[in-house]
Amino acid sequence: MNFIPQKANLAVQALLCFALFSCNLDFWSKSSPVIAEVENSRLHINELKDTKEDSSSISKEEWILRIESWVNFEVMYREALKRGLHKDSVTQKLIKNAEKKILVDRLRLSMDSTVTVESDNELLDFYEKNKELFRVDSASFIPFSEVSEQIRSTTLSEKRMNREKKWLTETKNLYSIEIYPQYLDSL
Repeated sequence: MNFIPQKANLAVQALLCFALFSCNLDFWSKSSPVIAEVENSRLHINELKDTKEDSSSISKEEWILRIESWVNFEVMYREALKRGLHKDSVTQKLIKNAEKKILVDRLRLSMDSTVTVESDNELLDFYEKNKELFRVDSASFIPFSEVSEQIRSTTLSEKRMNREKKWLTETKNLYSIEIYPQYLDSL
């Protein structure tokens, strides 16, 4: 008879341990100090620091303006919620479209991160094949050294577009897609 309560006690202890270790409790990791609060929303120093560009120097007044801007945004957000604007069908559609755009942009970023220019020879080859694009007058051209970064950007952009087209062609086969052109006349 003692066996069942012991097992139940062990199960409860295991659940408590799991809950304790799976929670993100403040005392487990030292969190960044809070610099501003609006109701239950908090701005931590680390989040504020994330708004700083690495090479920029920001004055105390600029930090204060950023904090004030965050506070204003939070107050306006809370007021919009209080007024029920998030329940409006037009707002819901805008939110859904924004979510889709963010996810597609994140997908593109993940795909773009692997696109590279193989070497400067690739850029030089583009320059030579398209030299007319860099003509200054009837006898001279803009030197390669002055346009190499522009060519790199163009080459990367072209590679990204080609990769996306290829990927879309392959991936579209995984989805059921129907297009109804007969309804175009009603537009």
